[in-house]
Amino acid sequence: MSKMGEKVAYLKGLAEGLGVNAESEQGKLMLAMIEAMEAFASEQEETEEKLRELMEYVEEIDSDVSDMEEALFSEDDDLDEDDFDEDDDDEDDGDGLIEYECPHCGTVIFFDEEAFDMEQEHLCPNCNRKIFDEDPDGEDE
Repeated sequence: MSKMGEKVAYLKGLAEGLGVNAESEQGKLMLAMIEAMEAFASEQEETEEKLRELMEYVEEIDSDVSDMEEALFSEDDDLDEDDFDEDDDDEDDGDGLIEYECPHCGTVIFFDEEAFDMEQEHLCPNCNRKIFDEDPDGEDE
């Protein structure tokens, strides 16, 4: 029971001890006020419990996100410059993709190396403009 609940219980006991009853107008008012305070105290206790549960849940999520960040970014930190060889760009990395940056918006696009055809019109999925402009001046048709 919270402090507010304890204080309301004390007031209720005090009212009973003083013989406050619903027969007089003042008695009706005091008993109604005590009843309203009991409802507020009960709501406050429920809210505090929900808040505690929510805080625990947020702490769990924060811990999970921290674990994910550590797993994702610690791998990058573990890589040395020796892990990258300049000749690796010339070798087939096995994924069969061509990486290209849109000259208009900078979006990085991947094309299937085997199915790629320069005769086709390739549009950027972000800005919907031609990626490979045939016009040497760089103007769209």
